[in-house]
Amino acid sequence: MGEMDGGALGVLARSRGDARCNTRGGGAGGGRGPSLGERRSMKGTPTDFWGKLEKDEAGTVVAWHPLFAHCADVAAVAERLLHIPLWRARLSRLAGVEDLGEITVARLSVLALFHDFGKLNLGFQAKGRPELGTTAGHVSEGVAALERGVFDKALTGLGGWGEAAHGLLVSSIGHHGRPVSPQAAGADYQNAWWTARASLDPRHGALRLRELAARWFPAAFEDGAPLPESAALEHAFAGLVMLADWLGSDKDYFPYAEHGAADRMDHARPMADRLVRAMALDVDLDVRRDVLARSAFVRVAPAYPPRPAQRAIAELVTVASPSVVILESETGSGKTEAALAHFVRLYEAGQVDGLYFALPTRTAATQIYERVYAATQQALRDPPPVILAVPGYLKADNEAGRRLPGFEVLWPDRDRFRFRAWAAEMPKRYLAGAIVVGTIDQVLLSSLMVGHAHLRATALLRQLLVVDEVHASDAYMTKILESVLERHVRAGGHALLLSATLGGETRSRLLRPGRDRQPVTLAAALEAPYPLVSGLEQGRAIFAAPEHEGGQREINVELAGWMEDPQRVMSRALSAAQAGAKVLVLKNTVRDCLEHQEALELLVGATERHLLFSSDGLAAPHHSRFARPDRECLDQALTLRIGKDRAAGGVVVVATQTVQQSLDIDADLLLTDLCPADVLLQRVGRLHRHVRRERPIGFERPLLVLLTPGDRDLGRLIRKDGEARNHHGLGSVYADLRILEATWRLAEAARVWRIPEMNRALVEAAVHSEALGRIVAEKGEAWSRHEAHVLGVGYGHTRAADLNLVDWQQPYSETSYAIVEDRRVTTRLGESDRRLRFDPALRSPFGQRVVELTVPARWAYGVPTEVEVATDVVSDEGVTRFSFGPKRFTYDRLGLRPGADDGEGDDDGP
Repeated sequence: MGEMDGGALGVLARSRGDARCNTRGGGAGGGRGPSLGERRSMKGTPTDFWGKLEKDEAGTVVAWHPLFAHCADVAAVAERLLHIPLWRARLSRLAGVEDLGEITVARLSVLALFHDFGKLNLGFQAKGRPELGTTAGHVSEGVAALERGVFDKALTGLGGWGEAAHGLLVSSIGHHGRPVSPQAAGADYQNAWWTARASLDPRHGALRLRELAARWFPAAFEDGAPLPESAALEHAFAGLVMLADWLGSDKDYFPYAEHGAADRMDHARPMADRLVRAMALDVDLDVRRDVLARSAFVRVAPAYPPRPAQRAIAELVTVASPSVVILESETGSGKTEAALAHFVRLYEAGQVDGLYFALPTRTAATQIYERVYAATQQALRDPPPVILAVPGYLKADNEAGRRLPGFEVLWPDRDRFRFRAWAAEMPKRYLAGAIVVGTIDQVLLSSLMVGHAHLRATALLRQLLVVDEVHASDAYMTKILESVLERHVRAGGHALLLSATLGGETRSRLLRPGRDRQPVTLAAALEAPYPLVSGLEQGRAIFAAPEHEGGQREINVELAGWMEDPQRVMSRALSAAQAGAKVLVLKNTVRDCLEHQEALELLVGATERHLLFSSDGLAAPHHSRFARPDRECLDQALTLRIGKDRAAGGVVVVATQTVQQSLDIDADLLLTDLCPADVLLQRVGRLHRHVRRERPIGFERPLLVLLTPGDRDLGRLIRKDGEARNHHGLGSVYADLRILEATWRLAEAARVWRIPEMNRALVEAAVHSEALGRIVAEKGEAWSRHEAHVLGVGYGHTRAADLNLVDWQQPYSETSYAIVEDRRVTTRLGESDRRLRFDPALRSPFGQRVVELTVPARWAYGVPTEVEVATDVVSDEGVTRFSFGPKRFTYDRLGLRPGADDGEGDDDGP
């Protein structure tokens, strides 16, 4: 690398910089000028290079923070993070060395100090001093200046750090969430920005920062081995600097420098230590240990003896990294507590510093949050903060925060919560929390080409990643999860995957992420026991077959070709409710859910309104298209009516997939649309869930009524091109007719399902590629076209995931997000739903204050992207009608619905 000449930059990735400093001083910088100990005013217009600004409402600068000071703040935080044992161990593995060593840590801290080289340009400084002329950013501008050799003199002497220093410096400069494009780097250079003017000399500023680096980090300039050459280390370091910059910009811990202040590093280092400890990012092992020497499971669930699957997890070695473990067991077998006990063991041993518990849906995450919070409070002597990572919520340590204007959040006890709750305040920060409960989306975003993916990824490395409800049906999400696990394992991390219905082919992919695998035959998949603990721990294969607990549940299966007949379905449901049964009717689409709700209400007499599921006295279905506050009310009402401690009396609940995961509900009778066998087993998990409960007469044995089309031939749904047309969610929500055909055959072949004994056979017979191939061979040409279409779509989804993934095997300094700059990258294909706001907030039919709603993408088609607020809002007796751009909508006790001309007819969503 020599003297870090700009020609060695190679391919860079693009970022336009961040204008946070324009109003709130969210950026960072450093520059030329007097030493930090000299007296000077830092009010009003800056008199030296500034890194952060505050302006009044008129746009006049009222306070500024010197560039050197902020660079010191960020470098101190980065240095402190690098001294956390587990963070250091993870980055060491990614670097391919046993330990980074103190010299390397010091050098990385210096590169973090240089993260805001770009703010030395006079275009950026013009944001605080308008007389300097045209304004500019600082990220791509900094890379451009590095390429042009602006910082060569300041970087003289770093040649001994090795060629890797070059990419790591680019990683540091790209700290605003996205890599910097090489194409933009060249364009974002103007010589005038880097030429001395108005007492500011950018090159002198760079030299001064270099002098401070030698003062603050002398070990960095001692003789030592070159920095490790590792693409993965570049990516991880980029994430670490992003986090350090964000934390080092917090005025509670790093207030603006005062005139006459002492050396800034004398303040920054103690503050960085306090901050890291306040966030529980670094917790001493002595504090983690249980003074009573209780087992991890006893600490998590002291009132219950461990079940077989829980014991199997508790017997894992877990003394060294890495490990990936998959626990497959039936719904209600205690997988959540097994995962929490696994976390406590790893946390106590110093193998993880935190937990991310990933759920498939927002509802599932909010439901399980309190269980996780309660378990950690009783398991740990000094519990780290527990946050809820669901956008739209603000919750930490089971306390709710309230968002104020701007970026501020009001917590019940600000002194306690300011940093315990820091990670909960913004989605980009979620994974920086200690114990986090959220959706799988936040984990998947750590591997996708989205802003601050690297912050998420680096923070996740030190956590136990628990993924609940892992399934085999989504090629796109499975590919992204595989990428996450590959990175996690490479860094020495730990992961635990939970599933009631995982196919053998997907299990093989997730256990050995990113590696070549031998195909799993159907025969081999069927031989795998159930329940099952499998995985890799320290490179050693794990295999355990816990015994079944408490015998089998026998589920009686009745086939009913009434999918197209809401009146007949609801007549059966109402009859059962009249006999005192709790009845759950599960539909594949919201449209069908609403049609069945309407049919039910027409059947119910005036004296039987109590048989309708309701919230706040209003009958309602349960689906995804309610505002968050109303969904919380509906969830609570559902738990009270058919939950573990349910009220007496019959009731009919009409719902979609929103109730099939994580909610602890217990139906006496289940009527459900045909769906894939793995999904169907999830739904069956809500039938007679609590086996010892006394049931109404006639419902002592669990009965599954499987609603199918009246026509037995699913082939009639196959178009000439092989794609299936939508029929009540068949062919759309569940697009693979092969799986649906296999599931239908399973129900025809066995009218009694013994659960969990038959779980393995049911899942493999419905999802394994060999089983599906046999159906196609039997059914003929149309089904061959359908198979080709399904496999093509699956390949396309996998390819789409590949295109959207950040490749940690390619240097960060050669990474670009250019291919996705103009489109939204999502964690689930097809999801580009819109959020609209109500200003002022509206009063919902259930009496809640609603400030926003989510509108499905297909309903928002044609609405300009800049439109965010509802207009023409009229509310009357619980019914609100409004416009979203040119579209009209209704929101009431039945949820959100489009106007007659705005897309209601093509609703095939869950």
